[in-house]
Order: sequence, then structure tokens, then C-alpha cells
Amino acid sequence: MTSRRDFLSVTAKLLGGGALMAVSGGALAACGDDDDAKSASGGVSPVTFQLGWLANVENMGIYVADDGGYYTKEGLKTTVVPGGPSVSVGPLVASGKAFVGLDSVDTIARARKEGAPLKIVGATLQKNPSAVVSLAKSPIRTPQDLVGKRLGVQQSGTEIYNAFFKANGVDPKSVTYVPVQFDPAPLVNGEVDAFASFLTSQPIQLKRQGVDTEAFLLADFGYGLWADAFVVSEATLADKEQRARLVNLMRASVKGWQDAVADPAKGVKLAVEKYGKSLQLNADEQLLTAQSFVPLIQTPETKTNGLLTMSKAGIDANIATMAAVGITATADELFDTTILADVFAGKPTV
Repeated sequence: MTSRRDFLSVTAKLLGGGALMAVSGGALAACGDDDDAKSASGGVSPVTFQLGWLANVENMGIYVADDGGYYTKEGLKTTVVPGGPSVSVGPLVASGKAFVGLDSVDTIARARKEGAPLKIVGATLQKNPSAVVSLAKSPIRTPQDLVGKRLGVQQSGTEIYNAFFKANGVDPKSVTYVPVQFDPAPLVNGEVDAFASFLTSQPIQLKRQGVDTEAFLLADFGYGLWADAFVVSEATLADKEQRARLVNLMRASVKGWQDAVADPAKGVKLAVEKYGKSLQLNADEQLLTAQSFVPLIQTPETKTNGLLTMSKAGIDANIATMAAVGITATADELFDTTILADVFAGKPTV
């Protein structure tokens, strides 16, 4: 599978998403607030929340929390800043320009190896959206079904697919990799039998074109890498006041996601009409996308332990998945589960 940033960089061009908007309480705001760790008048703490990508429905829970005043009720004046293909979340968080950010677990792990003092405190997407999509008339439902088939895969994704196939007892050489970009046209045209994609992207694009597809998630076959992980600096965790603000921010974020999962249309409306207004998002497409995100965010485990949860089994799966592609990390150095423990206090909701 290609890297998420490579994939979304092209998606941004398709969306015409050149204008990025930082929104807090409906007002335009600038990215990077050096006063994140300081308290504003009245005891309200300004914090910058750096998103991992553009202001679409992928971040709908954050919009619901911000628009609904959940952050304000927790004593936070939160500026929500969209990302983009040229935005690196890790350095912004490590430098204190952002109080918290969203990024992929493997990207954060690599940054730590390079010396960035970062920790993961929550995970939005409990199931990675990476998927293999095929035409419904010739469905491919498992890794084994790809033996002898042509898989359209971006150049940067071959390493991950090699590891994925090996983990599932499939010889990578038994699958023919066909170099593709991100447009699924080669699948429709019969140039490939299956296409490396995100469940929340190409299948929806094809559905809107009237093309019926079948897809399976890599996550359902051992690819245990969380996405849209909440990342903070170690300095934030070490400082008593900043840590308390982080607990408040995570509590508000969980509330926002609880509402967004229960009613995706609410998040869609905010993405289309407010936070992502400059992107001219299509409401129907965003609703389909939002609905496809829900089962990746809400799983049997989150119903038991709460949204954004990070169980030991899940952490172990992330560590193992990264090790398969040469990224070494330990649970203790990369993850901090104490923040969510304080948020939920033994209950699955807030």
C-alpha cells in the first residue's frame, strides 16, 4: 500500500483543495500558537489542534466537539488547523507549535527513531482503511484470492504488500504487481484484477460512478496499524498542568466522536458548510465517506473500552505490523495509555 500522505496528496489535487482553513468557533485562525502552554484570561487555555489532513469528514468528531463547545466546556480555546500534503504533523507537535496532532502510528514511530520526543495517546481509526478493492462481478475477498492475479499497487506500497502477503502465507511472487497511480480506472478497464486502495476512498468514488465493487480490509488479515493517532510531546505529558489540559482535550474529543459516530450527518454538515467550506466538498460523497469511517472507528473493542482506546492487544498488533516492514518500536516508548484511562475512569463512554 502506498503511504497515506502520497495517496492523499493526489486526492487533494482531485478535490482542488489548495486553500486550507484553520477554524475555531467559526473564526479564521493561524496555525502555530506559541502560547499553547499558557493560560488566557479567565483561565481558558489556548491550544492548537493540528489535523493530519484536509478538513473533510475524516475529522468529523473533532468538528462536532469544537462546534458543540465541548472544548470550551473543558476550559480550552481550541484552534483546529487542517493539514495537507506539505504539512508534517510531528515537527509541529514536537516544537510546541501544536499542542496535539493526528498522524499515522508508523510515521510517529519513525520520527521517534530520529529523535522526536513524541508519544501516542489515542487512536481514532481502530481498523486501518487500507483495502484491496475488486469488481463485484469478479470478487476478491482474501489475500489468497490474489494468487495468480494482477494487483494494481502504487510503487511505494510494494514493501507493505510483500510483508502482508508473507504474513498470510502467500508468496508475493505469486501475485503480479501492476504499477498504478491512485485513479482506479485500471480496475474498471480490466487492466488489473484488484486495486490497492483505501476503503474510504476509491470504492466510494466507483460507487458514485455506478460501479459495483467488493473490498477487503488489510486490517481483517493481520494488518494492525491504527490511523489518525493522537500525538503529543513528551513535555506535555511530563508537565502536570499541560497533562491536565490534555486529559480535558481528549475527553472533549471522545464526546465529539461519540456524537459523530451516532449521527454522521451532523459531522458531514459541519465539514461541508463550515470547516471544509473552502474545499467545496460534495455532501453526498462526504456522507458515504463518513458512513464508511464509522466501522473503522467504532469496533467491538471500543464499545467495551471507549472510542480512541488503545488496548494492549492493539498496541502489540501495531508493534508487530511495523516490525514486519522494518520499523522497530516498543510499547512503552511509543504509547501512553494513562490519558484515556483518566478520561474514561473505567467506563466506556464520557
